[in-house]
Amino acid sequence: MPDFNPSTDLRIHALAHVQAPLCLFDVDSLRILWANEEGLKYWQADSLDELRTREFKQDMAGLAKTQIRQIHSSCHEDGNTHTGQSSQFFATQLAPVELRFSAFATQDTHKALLIQALDKPAGVEAELLHGATALLHTPAMISVYDAEYDLIYCNPAARDTLSHTCTTLPQRLLNEMDLLIIMEELEVCETCNVELEVNTLIGPRWHQMTFQITDNALTGKPGAILVSASDATERRIAQQSAYKLAYTDSLTGLPNRAALNIYLDELLSDEAGYTPEFSLFFLDLDRFKIINDSLGHAVGDQLLIETAHRLKQSIGTNSLVSRLGGDEFVVITNKMTDIRKLTETADNILQSMAEPVILNKQKLHIKPSIGICRLPMDGANITELMENADAAMYLAKSRQCGYCFFDKQMSINMSENIKDRLGLENDLVTAVKNNEFELYYQPKISCITQAVTGVEALIRWHHPTRGLVPPDDFISIAEDTGQILQLGNWVLDESMRQQREWHKAGLTIPVSINISAHQFNADDLMMNVSEMLVKHGCDPAMIELEITESMLLGNADKVNQTLHQLSAMGIKLALDDFGTGYSNLAYLQKYPLDILKIDRAFLGDQTRSMLMGTILDMGRVLGLKVVAEGVETKAQVNWLVENGCDQMQGFYYSQPLPVAGITDYLISYCTPDALKHKAA
Repeated sequence: MPDFNPSTDLRIHALAHVQAPLCLFDVDSLRILWANEEGLKYWQADSLDELRTREFKQDMAGLAKTQIRQIHSSCHEDGNTHTGQSSQFFATQLAPVELRFSAFATQDTHKALLIQALDKPAGVEAELLHGATALLHTPAMISVYDAEYDLIYCNPAARDTLSHTCTTLPQRLLNEMDLLIIMEELEVCETCNVELEVNTLIGPRWHQMTFQITDNALTGKPGAILVSASDATERRIAQQSAYKLAYTDSLTGLPNRAALNIYLDELLSDEAGYTPEFSLFFLDLDRFKIINDSLGHAVGDQLLIETAHRLKQSIGTNSLVSRLGGDEFVVITNKMTDIRKLTETADNILQSMAEPVILNKQKLHIKPSIGICRLPMDGANITELMENADAAMYLAKSRQCGYCFFDKQMSINMSENIKDRLGLENDLVTAVKNNEFELYYQPKISCITQAVTGVEALIRWHHPTRGLVPPDDFISIAEDTGQILQLGNWVLDESMRQQREWHKAGLTIPVSINISAHQFNADDLMMNVSEMLVKHGCDPAMIELEITESMLLGNADKVNQTLHQLSAMGIKLALDDFGTGYSNLAYLQKYPLDILKIDRAFLGDQTRSMLMGTILDMGRVLGLKVVAEGVETKAQVNWLVENGCDQMQGFYYSQPLPVAGITDYLISYCTPDALKHKAA
């Protein structure tokens, strides 16, 4: 604090009686040395001691500090007074204040200015004071820049946030091009509202900012820029996480089917103003199912991740790579329909896959089959393009030639795959009648007690000549031919019958049943479910129906009605494979769901585990039980238990078992000794 004693200065005694706000301001320390009674009132000070302890320099921009020293130098040299408008020197006077400056030499040689605040009409002064107080106490970050983008004022909230090196507006913005966009906007609009990344004391942050060109009333100079900002970083992170969950394949990090559809819709939109030209590559990995089934899902997942990486490396920057699901990928090459260039691209993809992958000390080869079609030559919409590329891919697979271009004259029906498919279609017609199907059951385990909490019914086909046909090979055929309705009803009936048999034997165990989209949309679904519950005497609370996210994309009113009717029966509703394709967080609040089933793809690296943790937290908030599928290792079990998952299922506990095997499992697993052994 400057050592100044006003009581020994006769000039101070005289000034004390002046009926105008006066203060003596130290230019070096930027503190007030003295003020008369009117000055104390004007600057809202409780006492002179309190006013002398104020840190005015914290609220003064660097430009203001320089300016006040220049005023002192000028007053000292010419001995004249200087009068002007300023809002930069005192925190409580943010609005323009008419100040008169004159040099004042103190007895102890302080560099001082005698400052007089000139009278203002009472109404104006009260209005300015109200605005100043509001700006000082608002949590919004308020700052003012002059026409040269130099900072001339910031309120306490902005001062506590901005980096000390950001003395200009360009320095504040992380991207200098943002300023050009802002100023262009302000040329045609009064304000510009935008979310930008900025420099702060704690590093880059996202701020929601409003820019406005002020008039002369604020700074006394034209062209000043008023900036109001609030921190939007957390909101932006949440939005990015939700977007990533909805439109990114959790395993590979590629855009998923939903993102691909949006991208294609934009390319085909009439708003584009031109006829789009692009090509679509449909990829499927040969022998992937054999690798996945024989070496385990963990190896299969790594193979898919490596495939995604190589695809991205092999195509140009003007292309999109997406994963549809399973081992199917789609590449969109925008503005490329030339056969020669497309051939080069296909060759690049095959070459990128030629190098073997070493996983679990085994050398694995990735060999894709690729179908290629072009717009507008080979299709006019997304459905036609996907179907035609898929047909070309099957021909490439049957010929083992790597890739095929779609040709309207090609005889796709003559390929071995199509012949095989037609054979399965014919055999499916009599499979139910010949009692060729059987249900296997996989247990679900409590993360807390390690006890069995239920089983999931999974269909198997014992073909008379092909042997055991996995569901992946015939479910899609049944859906295409409409036989899925008959098949689905058989699964419902057999699952409820078996649940009742277990109940009679003293095993009260819930059964989860997968419902196909065709069943869900059928008009007789409610009648069939109700009749089967009565037929077998099942407690509805012991039946869980599993639906997929894609089923929720239909008619919203019909979907809502169906789900509420099922829930009203007492049946539990589970959303299967949540987060893998059409994730929409609104579904979880809109529909009467009880259970979320999370795909095994989330039980991977740290990033996917973080997404899994987010889903677990969301499930708890919404009162939903969360079931993790595909659990294969002790480490995964430990992570799920530690992070509050409700139930687990996967090969770590048991593969799907026929009725006799799962019954023995249920009996033995529920004994204290078995529980103790498993927990160890």
